[in-house]
Amino acid sequence: MTVKYLSDDMMIETLSRLPVKSLMRFQCVCKSWYDLVKDPNFIYKHLKRDNNMRLMVYCTYKNPDDRDPFDDLITYFSVFPDKTLTDLHFQDLQPIMKGIHIGPYDGIFCLLKSHTLINLWNVSLNEYRVIPECRPRLPLYTKTHYANVALGLDPVTKDFKLVLILTLWNDHRDSFHDFSHVAVYKFSTNSWRDLEGFEMRYDYMVDRIFNVYLNGFCYWVVCRPDYSKAILSFSMSDEVFEEMEGPSVPQSTTYYQSVKTPWMLGTYDDCLSLLYSDSFAHTFELWTMTGGNWTKHSTFGPFIETYQPIGFWRKGEFFLESSDKRVVLYDSTYQEMRDIRITGLWFTVHVLKESLIRLKEKDTQQ
Repeated sequence: MTVKYLSDDMMIETLSRLPVKSLMRFQCVCKSWYDLVKDPNFIYKHLKRDNNMRLMVYCTYKNPDDRDPFDDLITYFSVFPDKTLTDLHFQDLQPIMKGIHIGPYDGIFCLLKSHTLINLWNVSLNEYRVIPECRPRLPLYTKTHYANVALGLDPVTKDFKLVLILTLWNDHRDSFHDFSHVAVYKFSTNSWRDLEGFEMRYDYMVDRIFNVYLNGFCYWVVCRPDYSKAILSFSMSDEVFEEMEGPSVPQSTTYYQSVKTPWMLGTYDDCLSLLYSDSFAHTFELWTMTGGNWTKHSTFGPFIETYQPIGFWRKGEFFLESSDKRVVLYDSTYQEMRDIRITGLWFTVHVLKESLIRLKEKDTQQ
């Protein structure tokens, strides 16, 4: 069968399975392919592929050469090129990732030079975008204490947006300001727009590095003043926040409990999902949201030792942190554990996806 006899759907399905470098080369085949590679719907179809996933690990461990008291900790940021994790050789990204970095979100890192000065980097395309500095008008006596960002697509305008949430500190009162400040950056206009802030009733410092974009919404796990947790959503099209209750799991009552039992957000079967660990029962649970309600999908375990879920992988596979500080991959289908040979004092795992989201301004103008 030649290419001209393939249906449009079959052609799109075939192209969505190709790596980014191949798709960039194939742009010149015809105008329809050129337009397809820039279509947001195709971009997210390509992002959702299971074969479009690479493991990234940010790890800190103690320097075995402890003769230098000023260099007792070592940190590395690495990507594992083998998508099957059979070959565990990794590429060190630490020289590139110096400074504060958040993400990756849909294959894009946010590199923060300051709370309001952000650069974007698409790892697969090796494209950068220097974003104009956000210059918010802050209330009197306040300054930025912490910044949080999220990236996603506005499904109405088909424009990519970056959301910036600034937690403010009031020097006059020597406490947090009552309201956060929010700004949105649009790729198409290359500009920021301030939004009305919301009441600062949440702590973003607990589970701050894990937020999820799904179907036009960004989601964060937030901590209330009583240390119970909730989920905050942001609509990319309506640009409004909404608080959501989490699943019916035991809530934290102290700061220590909140830190030790994080809620791990992710996606499973194209649904907003959450992993919760029960350290007493030596189990962890997978909850999914369908029809606006949380449902317990599965309970895994009990295990001999305690495992804390730290990330989603392919369907039915999850990254866990063991009680002796190792990263293991749990395959729930076969109930098997694989040691990834990563140990450290603390670490986070991320999924890097090859992304077609263009960062060059000429390619993102409408």
